[in-house]
Amino acid sequence: MVSSDAVVESDRAEHSIALEESATAFNTRAESRGWVSEDGGLFDTLRKVFMSDNTDGDAAGTYAERVGASVAPVTDVYEKIADDAEAATQAFEDVQQVADRLLKTGDCSRADLINFETAMVTAQKSYRGFSEAAGIAAGRDSAGIEGAEAALQMLASTIDTARETADALADAYATPAFERDEESASS
Repeated sequence: MVSSDAVVESDRAEHSIALEESATAFNTRAESRGWVSEDGGLFDTLRKVFMSDNTDGDAAGTYAERVGASVAPVTDVYEKIADDAEAATQAFEDVQQVADRLLKTGDCSRADLINFETAMVTAQKSYRGFSEAAGIAAGRDSAGIEGAEAALQMLASTIDTARETADALADAYATPAFERDEESASS
């Protein structure tokens, strides 16, 4: 016979693994789709400082450059932004759903919190990149921006919900197991 504690622990472990996999998949997708740039890290910074790397790393490779926000037809730019923002929203909502299932177990590890917050930061960076590109294109012509704005608003709403989830995960992590057991026993 399997104890209920073992079933709960197994359930939490499954959801924890699923959250890690989902968050990693979202981050990988964001990088591979060009929603965010890969972080070059300390080596790139040192190379720029000591090896006179004169490339403009801050501008090179931005989402706005990748979609041609300042040169491509604005309707194409807005369509790409809308498509990418919708895809990012859907992918991040998948991470959110996994986190919600983990929260239902009432138990959260530090790794769970870090995985979720890392995906949330990637979603925020994606949003900023999409928004910047829309702003650049709008400086040229705002005709047709409505679809991109609606998609950006959906992504922003999803990120707002994620902030609440991150707070709930932090609370679950900070609450020791014996306190959760006492609360459920008194209910």
